[in-house]
Amino acid sequence: MVIQARRWRAIAAALRKHTFCGIFFVGVMSAAAAHAATLRGTISAKFPLVRIVAVERDRANVLTLSTAAGSPQAHVHAGKIGKNGAFRITGLRRGRTYDLIVWSKNARWEGVNMAYYRKILPSGPCRKSDEKQIKAIIEKVPGFFNKYRPLWIAADHHHAAVLVEMDKTNGFYSAGAGEVIFRVELWYFDNYFGGWAKVNNTEKTMTRWRGPADRLRKVWQYLPQLGGIRIPAHGPAAFHAKLPAAPVRQHGLVKGLQARGT
Repeated sequence: MVIQARRWRAIAAALRKHTFCGIFFVGVMSAAAAHAATLRGTISAKFPLVRIVAVERDRANVLTLSTAAGSPQAHVHAGKIGKNGAFRITGLRRGRTYDLIVWSKNARWEGVNMAYYRKILPSGPCRKSDEKQIKAIIEKVPGFFNKYRPLWIAADHHHAAVLVEMDKTNGFYSAGAGEVIFRVELWYFDNYFGGWAKVNNTEKTMTRWRGPADRLRKVWQYLPQLGGIRIPAHGPAAFHAKLPAAPVRQHGLVKGLQARGT
């Protein structure tokens, strides 16, 4: 699914309501206030939610965060969430941006910030031909992983942020029995010199997981509506979002991965 980049503030609101017609690109953050903030809100879902954390991506340890439980660490703030989806997370730094991760009984729902990696001047809307070129670059890239798959594309005609799933399921050096590698990164592209090209050395790793396939979480979904939450420098911090009724393969894992041997 491509998220068009126009009218940033209105689109940001639409993104929160599941109308994925656009993407906003985060501007310059104001200086953080000295005191911590509390984020309150609701995550609406058709199933009970059992846990919630707020993650400061640029500072959190991705390996620890990628464990099955999303182990607590610096820059990962555990909150409390009720059966009705009302939550409260304390100790957040003002002026910083967070992603939320929530867990239901059998699934992990992970926020991702689809903003471009730098400030830009918005261009025209993303076209079908743009989406096709970007997907072709990703899916045909030679590399260590045997599968590369775009989960989300946030783009205009000249800039794109793409969430990419990378799977290694067909055996690799030093792999144990039934071992796989599951990795998710944000890649950035631009379209200025006759076609789309990946911007090198700008990747951001969301998930790095390696181990027996039967230990990998079966349902692991990535959702822009849970990402890019900026805590204001002053005043209350509130956030509301709605989860999909069910997981889909287009946006992450629904049945885990299966090792295919060498």
